[in-house]
Amino acid sequence: MRQLLYILIGCIAFTACSKDDGTEETPAISRTIIVYMAADNDLSGDALIDLEEMKQGFMETDVNLVVFSDLPGELPRIMKISPESATEVHTYPEFNSTEPSQMRQILNNIISMYPADEYGLILWSHGTSWLPAGVRLKSFGEDAGKQMDIQALAEALPIRFDFILFDACLMGSVEVAYELKYKTDYLIASSTETVYEGFPYDLIVPELLKPDINSMLIAETYFNYYNSLPGAYCSATVSVTDCKELERLAELTRQLLSGGTYDLSVFDRTAVQRLDVYSEQYTFDFLDFINKLLPYADKSLFIRQLDRTVLYKANTRRFLEEYDIETYCGLSCYIPHPNRDDLNEYYKTLGWYAVSGFNFLF
Repeated sequence: MRQLLYILIGCIAFTACSKDDGTEETPAISRTIIVYMAADNDLSGDALIDLEEMKQGFMETDVNLVVFSDLPGELPRIMKISPESATEVHTYPEFNSTEPSQMRQILNNIISMYPADEYGLILWSHGTSWLPAGVRLKSFGEDAGKQMDIQALAEALPIRFDFILFDACLMGSVEVAYELKYKTDYLIASSTETVYEGFPYDLIVPELLKPDINSMLIAETYFNYYNSLPGAYCSATVSVTDCKELERLAELTRQLLSGGTYDLSVFDRTAVQRLDVYSEQYTFDFLDFINKLLPYADKSLFIRQLDRTVLYKANTRRFLEEYDIETYCGLSCYIPHPNRDDLNEYYKTLGWYAVSGFNFLF
């Protein structure tokens, strides 16, 4: 297993230890793709593998592929990927790559250095969906035991990206997508943990370099790679979410929950399709939850909107040989846990809670 949980975070703009002063700008080109690799943790070996894959998949083009990496025992750095090599552009003094202001500054530095007509972002590190930093779980990113939560991540992103790809566990949730709806057009993510080596960059980088990026083809490439592997490695979910459709999805969800008759205190949350390996279970299939909670409600408008929101979804039949995936709508959600007041209280601060009718569940 890819030591599970990835995602990207952190950054900074310290001025020392750089190869140049960072003020030199290059002419704008078609696209700059930024990989934010917060790997100062137990994923560092996977990070090195993925960097090699990026170099293998890259070809001469007018697209910039720029990687910020923070690895154990090395100074944080910015590298520009080219065929079979990575050129170091900046190094920085040591810092915490999960600190929001530092992440924002690094992203601004890269955008200034490599202006383009459009931008994509790959967030690479540990991840646990919307769960808050500081709890027993790893939350979002990992640097010397510190993490970032999803709200801080949204605030740290300085522009709206054409797409955000999470190479991190559990980030394909409706709560995460809603928090980032103003930061990206399309979200590519896994609703379950990511296993093995994460996204196969030697296969997806060529897709990222094409004149028109097909987010669904990128997701399909990820799925096909893992679906062809043996045993427990044949474990994956992936989806592409059109973030422009999330407001309407929230509206229709609210209509269902506000008009429904249910008692969550006696609802069997374990009967809903699980999408994580945690014993307490925090992430469930969104549509399966609505279907199980409101079995007799007219959900036709809601399902049609969900289909407009999730452009692509795919799943293997089993996950890590621990449970079957019998249904998958492309987005996970949280169901209030009766023994986790800490999580339940934090959940109430999320945008999705307030607008989707999930406030009726608490």
